[in-house]
Amino acid sequence: MALQSMGIILYSALQTMQPCEKVFADTAIAANPHFKMEEKAYLDEFAKASCATSFPDILWLLAFQETNFRFMIVRENMGVDYRITEGKAAVETLKTLKTANADTLAIRPNQNVDIGVMQFNWRWHGENFQKDPLLALSPTRQVNYFVEKYSRYIYNVCDQSWVGCYHNQTNLVLSGNYQKSITKKTVVLATHSLRFLKEYRGKLNGELLGSLPSIKLVDIRKNFAYLQSFPKPQRKAAETLMIEIAMRSSTQGAAGATITYRK
Repeated sequence: MALQSMGIILYSALQTMQPCEKVFADTAIAANPHFKMEEKAYLDEFAKASCATSFPDILWLLAFQETNFRFMIVRENMGVDYRITEGKAAVETLKTLKTANADTLAIRPNQNVDIGVMQFNWRWHGENFQKDPLLALSPTRQVNYFVEKYSRYIYNVCDQSWVGCYHNQTNLVLSGNYQKSITKKTVVLATHSLRFLKEYRGKLNGELLGSLPSIKLVDIRKNFAYLQSFPKPQRKAAETLMIEIAMRSSTQGAAGATITYRK
Protein backbone atom coordinates (compact mmCIF):
# COMPACT_ATOMS: atom_id res chain seq x y z
CA MET A 1 0.00 0.00 0.00
CA ALA A 2 1.42 3.38 -0.98
CA LEU A 3 1.89 6.11 1.59
CA GLN A 4 -0.72 8.11 -0.31
CA SER A 5 -3.56 5.58 -0.24
CA MET A 6 -4.07 4.31 3.28
CA GLY A 7 -6.27 6.94 4.90
CA ILE A 8 -5.49 9.28 7.78
CA ILE A 9 -5.55 6.88 10.74
CA LEU A 10 -3.20 4.29 9.26
CA TYR A 11 -0.90 7.02 7.93
CA SER A 12 -0.65 8.57 11.40
CA ALA A 13 0.00 5.14 12.93
CA LEU A 14 2.77 4.39 10.46
CA GLN A 15 4.45 7.76 10.88
CA THR A 16 4.49 7.54 14.69
CA MET A 17 5.12 3.80 15.17
CA GLN A 18 1.96 3.65 17.27
CA PRO A 19 -0.77 0.99 16.94
CA CYS A 20 -3.68 1.89 14.71
CA GLU A 21 -6.12 1.30 17.57
CA LYS A 22 -4.32 3.88 19.74
CA VAL A 23 -4.63 6.52 17.03
CA PHE A 24 -8.28 5.54 16.58
CA ALA A 25 -9.18 5.71 20.28
CA ASP A 26 -7.15 8.81 21.13
CA THR A 27 -8.63 10.80 18.26
CA ALA A 28 -12.14 9.64 19.15
CA ILE A 29 -11.76 10.92 22.71
CA ALA A 30 -10.27 14.17 21.43
CA ALA A 31 -13.26 14.64 19.12
CA ASN A 32 -15.73 14.22 21.99
CA PRO A 33 -14.83 16.36 25.03
CA HIS A 34 -17.74 14.72 26.89
CA PHE A 35 -16.64 11.15 26.25
CA LYS A 36 -17.53 8.89 29.18
CA MET A 37 -14.32 7.22 30.34
CA GLU A 38 -16.34 4.37 31.84
CA GLU A 39 -16.96 3.36 28.22
CA LYS A 40 -13.25 3.32 27.34
CA ALA A 41 -13.18 -0.48 27.21
CA TYR A 42 -15.92 -0.43 24.59
CA LEU A 43 -14.03 2.20 22.59
CA ASP A 44 -10.88 0.10 22.74
CA GLU A 45 -12.83 -2.93 21.51
CA PHE A 46 -14.35 -0.89 18.69
CA ALA A 47 -10.95 0.52 17.73
CA LYS A 48 -9.36 -2.93 17.66
CA ALA A 49 -12.12 -4.35 15.47
CA SER A 50 -12.01 -1.33 13.16
CA CYS A 51 -8.25 -1.55 12.82
CA ALA A 52 -8.60 -5.15 11.69
CA THR A 53 -9.95 -3.69 8.44
CA SER A 54 -8.32 -1.98 5.49
CA PHE A 55 -10.05 1.36 6.16
CA PRO A 56 -10.72 2.11 9.85
CA ASP A 57 -11.45 5.77 9.05
CA ILE A 58 -14.98 5.00 7.87
CA LEU A 59 -15.86 3.20 11.12
CA TRP A 60 -14.53 6.20 13.05
CA LEU A 61 -16.61 8.61 10.99
CA LEU A 62 -19.83 6.62 11.23
CA ALA A 63 -19.49 6.24 15.01
CA PHE A 64 -18.79 9.96 15.34
CA GLN A 65 -21.82 10.79 13.20
CA GLU A 66 -24.24 8.35 14.80
CA THR A 67 -23.49 8.57 18.53
CA ASN A 68 -20.39 10.70 19.09
CA PHE A 69 -18.66 7.52 20.30
CA ARG A 70 -21.29 6.47 22.81
CA PHE A 71 -21.65 2.71 23.14
CA MET A 72 -24.23 1.68 25.72
CA ILE A 73 -26.98 3.57 23.94
CA VAL A 74 -30.40 2.75 22.52
CA ARG A 75 -32.76 5.02 20.62
CA GLU A 76 -36.43 4.07 20.47
CA ASN A 77 -38.14 5.72 17.51
CA MET A 78 -41.79 6.57 18.04
CA GLY A 79 -43.10 8.40 14.99
CA VAL A 80 -41.85 11.97 15.14
CA ASP A 81 -40.68 11.44 18.72
CA TYR A 82 -37.95 9.25 20.19
CA ARG A 83 -36.48 8.17 23.51
CA ILE A 84 -32.78 7.59 24.25
CA THR A 85 -31.56 5.36 27.06
CA GLU A 86 -27.92 4.86 28.02
CA GLY A 87 -25.82 2.66 30.29
CA LYS A 88 -27.65 0.09 32.39
CA ALA A 89 -30.98 1.54 31.29
CA ALA A 90 -30.09 0.74 27.67
CA VAL A 91 -29.36 -2.86 28.60
CA GLU A 92 -32.70 -3.15 30.37
CA THR A 93 -34.43 -1.69 27.32
CA LEU A 94 -32.86 -4.37 25.15
CA LYS A 95 -33.78 -7.12 27.60
CA THR A 96 -37.38 -5.95 27.40
CA LEU A 97 -37.14 -5.83 23.62
CA LYS A 98 -35.81 -9.38 23.51
CA THR A 99 -38.68 -10.64 25.66
CA ALA A 100 -41.28 -8.74 23.62
CA ASN A 101 -39.94 -10.27 20.42
CA ALA A 102 -39.78 -13.83 21.72
CA ASP A 103 -42.91 -14.95 19.88
CA THR A 104 -42.29 -13.07 16.62
CA LEU A 105 -38.56 -13.47 16.02
CA ALA A 106 -39.16 -16.40 13.71
CA ILE A 107 -40.58 -13.85 11.27
CA ARG A 108 -38.70 -10.58 11.76
CA PRO A 109 -37.96 -8.20 14.63
CA ASN A 110 -40.38 -5.31 14.16
CA GLN A 111 -39.42 -2.76 16.79
CA ASN A 112 -38.04 0.52 15.44
CA VAL A 113 -35.03 0.71 17.74
CA ASP A 114 -31.46 1.85 16.96
CA ILE A 115 -28.76 0.04 18.91
CA GLY A 116 -25.18 0.74 19.95
CA VAL A 117 -22.37 2.91 18.68
CA MET A 118 -23.30 2.47 15.01
CA GLN A 119 -27.06 2.62 15.67
CA PHE A 120 -28.11 -0.42 13.67
CA ASN A 121 -31.88 -0.52 13.45
CA TRP A 122 -33.34 -3.63 15.06
CA ARG A 123 -36.21 -3.89 12.61
CA TRP A 124 -33.91 -4.11 9.60
CA HIS A 125 -30.77 -5.67 11.01
CA GLY A 126 -31.89 -7.82 13.95
CA GLU A 127 -31.67 -11.08 12.03
CA ASN A 128 -27.95 -10.46 11.51
CA PHE A 129 -27.33 -10.44 15.26
CA GLN A 130 -28.87 -13.86 15.92
CA LYS A 131 -32.13 -12.09 16.69
CA ASP A 132 -30.71 -11.04 20.06
CA PRO A 133 -30.68 -7.26 20.65
CA LEU A 134 -28.07 -7.61 23.39
CA LEU A 135 -25.63 -9.08 20.85
CA ALA A 136 -26.29 -6.09 18.62
CA LEU A 137 -24.82 -3.87 21.34
CA SER A 138 -21.37 -5.44 20.86
CA PRO A 139 -18.86 -3.10 19.13
CA THR A 140 -17.01 -6.03 17.57
CA ARG A 141 -20.19 -7.61 16.22
CA GLN A 142 -21.28 -4.28 14.78
CA VAL A 143 -17.97 -3.82 12.95
CA ASN A 144 -17.98 -7.40 11.68
CA TYR A 145 -21.51 -7.12 10.35
CA PHE A 146 -20.80 -3.78 8.70
CA VAL A 147 -17.60 -4.91 6.99
CA GLU A 148 -18.58 -8.43 6.03
CA LYS A 149 -22.14 -7.84 4.92
CA TYR A 150 -23.87 -4.47 5.18
CA SER A 151 -21.21 -2.26 3.57
CA ARG A 152 -21.07 -4.66 0.62
CA TYR A 153 -24.82 -4.49 0.22
CA ILE A 154 -25.13 -0.70 0.27
CA TYR A 155 -22.05 -0.34 -1.95
CA ASN A 156 -23.68 -2.56 -4.56
CA VAL A 157 -26.93 -0.61 -4.32
CA CYS A 158 -25.56 2.93 -4.18
CA ASP A 159 -22.02 2.73 -5.61
CA GLN A 160 -20.08 5.95 -4.86
CA SER A 161 -22.93 7.27 -2.69
CA TRP A 162 -22.79 4.22 -0.45
CA VAL A 163 -21.93 6.12 2.73
CA GLY A 164 -25.12 8.15 2.44
CA CYS A 165 -27.05 4.93 1.96
CA TYR A 166 -25.88 3.81 5.39
CA HIS A 167 -28.53 6.22 6.63
CA ASN A 168 -31.18 5.96 3.92
CA GLN A 169 -31.33 3.99 0.67
CA THR A 170 -34.60 5.31 -0.74
CA ASN A 171 -34.58 9.06 -0.08
CA LEU A 172 -31.87 10.75 -2.16
CA VAL A 173 -32.11 13.99 -0.20
CA LEU A 174 -31.61 12.30 3.17
CA SER A 175 -28.80 10.07 1.92
CA GLY A 176 -27.12 13.00 0.17
CA ASN A 177 -27.25 15.16 3.30
CA TYR A 178 -25.87 12.30 5.37
CA GLN A 179 -22.92 11.81 3.04
CA LYS A 180 -22.23 15.56 3.11
CA SER A 181 -22.25 15.48 6.92
CA ILE A 182 -19.81 12.56 6.98
CA THR A 183 -17.58 14.37 4.47
CA LYS A 184 -17.45 17.43 6.74
CA LYS A 185 -16.42 15.23 9.64
CA THR A 186 -13.37 14.03 7.71
CA VAL A 187 -11.83 17.39 8.59
CA VAL A 188 -12.31 16.65 12.30
CA LEU A 189 -10.69 13.24 11.93
CA ALA A 190 -7.77 14.67 9.96
CA THR A 191 -7.24 17.49 12.45
CA HIS A 192 -7.04 15.19 15.47
CA SER A 193 -4.98 12.56 13.63
CA LEU A 194 -2.38 15.12 12.56
CA ARG A 195 -2.26 16.48 16.11
CA PHE A 196 -1.58 12.92 17.27
CA LEU A 197 1.10 12.55 14.59
CA LYS A 198 2.84 15.75 15.66
CA GLU A 199 2.73 14.84 19.36
CA TYR A 200 4.01 11.28 19.09
CA ARG A 201 6.47 11.90 16.29
CA GLY A 202 8.08 14.48 18.55
CA LYS A 203 8.75 11.77 21.15
CA LEU A 204 10.97 9.71 18.83
CA ASN A 205 14.74 10.03 19.05
CA GLY A 206 16.98 10.84 16.11
CA GLU A 207 17.80 7.27 15.08
CA LEU A 208 14.24 6.05 15.16
CA LEU A 209 12.95 9.21 13.56
CA GLY A 210 15.47 8.80 10.78
CA SER A 211 14.23 5.28 10.07
CA LEU A 212 10.73 6.51 9.21
CA PRO A 213 9.54 7.87 5.88
CA SER A 214 9.69 11.65 5.74
CA ILE A 215 6.41 13.50 6.17
CA LYS A 216 5.42 15.16 2.93
CA LEU A 217 2.54 17.54 2.45
CA VAL A 218 1.62 15.77 -0.77
CA ASP A 219 1.22 12.47 1.13
CA ILE A 220 -1.07 14.10 3.69
CA ARG A 221 -3.18 15.73 1.00
CA LYS A 222 -3.50 12.54 -1.01
CA ASN A 223 -4.40 10.49 2.07
CA PHE A 224 -7.06 13.06 2.89
CA ALA A 225 -8.39 12.78 -0.66
CA TYR A 226 -8.33 9.00 -0.30
CA LEU A 227 -10.27 9.34 2.95
CA GLN A 228 -12.93 11.45 1.24
CA SER A 229 -13.25 8.93 -1.59
CA PHE A 230 -14.69 6.48 0.98
CA PRO A 231 -13.25 3.16 -0.25
CA LYS A 232 -15.20 0.13 0.92
CA PRO A 233 -13.40 -1.53 3.87
CA GLN A 234 -12.18 -5.10 3.68
CA ARG A 235 -11.54 -7.59 6.47
CA LYS A 236 -7.83 -7.54 7.43
CA ALA A 237 -6.75 -6.95 3.86
CA ALA A 238 -3.25 -7.72 2.63
CA GLU A 239 -2.62 -3.98 2.44
CA THR A 240 -3.11 -3.68 6.18
CA LEU A 241 -0.71 -6.52 6.83
CA MET A 242 1.84 -4.78 4.64
CA ILE A 243 1.57 -1.69 6.80
CA GLU A 244 2.17 -3.75 9.93
CA ILE A 245 5.26 -5.27 8.35
CA ALA A 246 6.48 -1.84 7.34
CA MET A 247 5.94 -0.56 10.88
CA ARG A 248 7.92 -3.44 12.35
CA SER A 249 10.71 -2.97 9.82
CA SER A 250 10.89 0.73 10.52
CA THR A 251 11.66 0.06 14.18
CA GLN A 252 15.21 -1.01 13.31
CA GLY A 253 17.55 1.85 14.15
CA ALA A 254 20.72 2.60 12.21
CA ALA A 255 22.87 1.41 15.12
CA GLY A 256 20.78 -1.69 15.79
CA ALA A 257 18.49 -0.07 18.34
CA THR A 258 14.98 -1.48 18.27
CA ILE A 259 11.59 -0.54 19.56
CA THR A 260 8.84 -3.10 20.11
CA TYR A 261 5.74 -2.68 18.00
CA ARG A 262 2.75 -2.86 20.35
CA LYS A 263 -0.26 -4.75 19.07
